[in-house]
Amino acid sequence: MKKILVSFILALFSSSMALASFSDVESGYRYYAAISYLEASSVVGGYNDGTFMPDQSVNRAEALKMILSGTKVDSDELETYELPFSDLASNAWYLPYINTAYDMGIVSGYSDSTFAPEQTVNLAEALKMIALASDADLDYELSTDPYEDVSSDVWFAPYTQYAKSLNLIEPEDDGLLYPSQTLSRAELSEIIYRFMYVDENNLGQFDISLNWQSYQNEQGYEVKYPYGWQVITGSDGGIVLWNQDQGNNQAGFVRQYPNSASVSIFVNDNNDGMSAESFFEEISSLAEYDGDVSLNELTIDGLSALQVYYPGDAEPIMDMYVYLPNETVLTMHGSYGDGALSEYSHQQIYAMEVSARYVEDAVTTTTDWGNILEEARSLIMTEDMGNYALSLFDDRYLIETDTIGVGTGPVDYYYSAGADVTLKYERSFDMILDIQSGQTTGF
Repeated sequence: MKKILVSFILALFSSSMALASFSDVESGYRYYAAISYLEASSVVGGYNDGTFMPDQSVNRAEALKMILSGTKVDSDELETYELPFSDLASNAWYLPYINTAYDMGIVSGYSDSTFAPEQTVNLAEALKMIALASDADLDYELSTDPYEDVSSDVWFAPYTQYAKSLNLIEPEDDGLLYPSQTLSRAELSEIIYRFMYVDENNLGQFDISLNWQSYQNEQGYEVKYPYGWQVITGSDGGIVLWNQDQGNNQAGFVRQYPNSASVSIFVNDNNDGMSAESFFEEISSLAEYDGDVSLNELTIDGLSALQVYYPGDAEPIMDMYVYLPNETVLTMHGSYGDGALSEYSHQQIYAMEVSARYVEDAVTTTTDWGNILEEARSLIMTEDMGNYALSLFDDRYLIETDTIGVGTGPVDYYYSAGADVTLKYERSFDMILDIQSGQTTGF
């Protein structure tokens, strides 16, 4: 079967977004929608210089204010406060929030009678505060571990499971949650935003694809994909969306590694002019040779579709066929590894495939590599902006890792064929060290 697909347009779905007014929160930023939403809801504000400082660690007092505001818990100002903490300033801005949270049993302080308002907050602590502030139903017994690094018997497991069930949180690329990691202002904003969106729209859980990027081609086929995934364009016009397993040094997308995932997308011309029913019957007959295969006919954006899922032993497969108005078939072949990230990879691929839609008057535009390079070069040697700079190059892929690096940890070399440059990335400071022309590691 002939495969036809032309290059895609980078776009953003913005149905849930307001416009952020902060100078350091760009529209293409991963947490842009969350920060914009919270700003519009008066949950967060910026600094006097017009910045938000999204990568700055959030402390206990700040986190409490954000969480109480996001869960719509009123914190009234009083003339005096009777709190059992010895380290609170008598006129501090955070007293109403700590007083309310203490009265509600959301916080209790430490055994030395301190609250430590300036101390940073980790993920486990934030999830507990959100669950208690929202009066979540936690009266259940966990039979499985929420994540591989969150066992069912730790104190924060119920709060973690609650957040996971609503899609308020996501694992890292290795499938682990890292509950003790310190949260940034942007990361906490994302969690609170998701809670508010679910609550205000009476949803069962947050749609993880809501604010993803999207690709669209001139023939009218559009699909969303997560931040951090790469876009690989083949010589035949096909597209591969790929989540590279960097932790296991995956170099290509042809074979899945434990924590990798990919979706190959192309258009089947359907030269025989088969109806949707006939086309799906043919696919079903080919798939039913194995009893473990499940077939599911569904409707995506008003179009007939067929999902084929094969759990497999090491590489589960999830394919989707969408019958388009012009009688061609948008074909998506998804698969993922069996590592700790597998559960979330399954969820991501399904969300990607059901996001597909037909756009009749779509127009192809080419990537402006000049502007992308200019922005990326402006971020060289800037801490906490490395991943953002890498995300600008959708076709990037890892070509080598220097495990010794520059003395602070591993250094990765990424190549972008579209821009024809190699980016030198230092992990521990999340920083681009340099950018050189061509595919090279000699710098």
